[in-house]
Amino acid sequence: MLNCDSLLLDECALALKPVFTGGYQSKIITTQGIYYSKLPAKELLNKACLRYFSTKQGRTQAAALLLEFSRKPPFMIVPNEVGVFPTESPKNPECIWIFNHRFTVDEVAKGKSVITFMNGTSIHVPVSKFTIVKQNERLHTLMSISRFMHREKGLYGKGE
Repeated sequence: MLNCDSLLLDECALALKPVFTGGYQSKIITTQGIYYSKLPAKELLNKACLRYFSTKQGRTQAAALLLEFSRKPPFMIVPNEVGVFPTESPKNPECIWIFNHRFTVDEVAKGKSVITFMNGTSIHVPVSKFTIVKQNERLHTLMSISRFMHREKGLYGKGE
């Protein structure tokens, strides 16, 4: 049921990019190296979520409700640990997914940026620096809300 490629979408994942060559559909960039998958990004993300008893759609809907917006919501694959955000509409086959690692971003041309992760890995993305910064803020807001909710559940009982 679970493709082993989806196991790469863990705390070591940096980005997930579409590719359209050599029979591969996804490029998985991790702190350990670069891997290729024959599965599209959406399917890899869904299989990664299923390991934690949810779906990509369920995680995305929950995030959209918590953050009170529905356009390009980030979501968490592993609660309180691994989160991801889309650089553009997830319906766009060119969408790149960025995971919750520290990075810097530089706009190299109008609507084109380079993300550089702390380990030195860089990727080019066809969106503005503003978009990347805003999406990263949304992801970290979601992760903070999740941590507070988890903490409150432990302090006050089950809650809602």
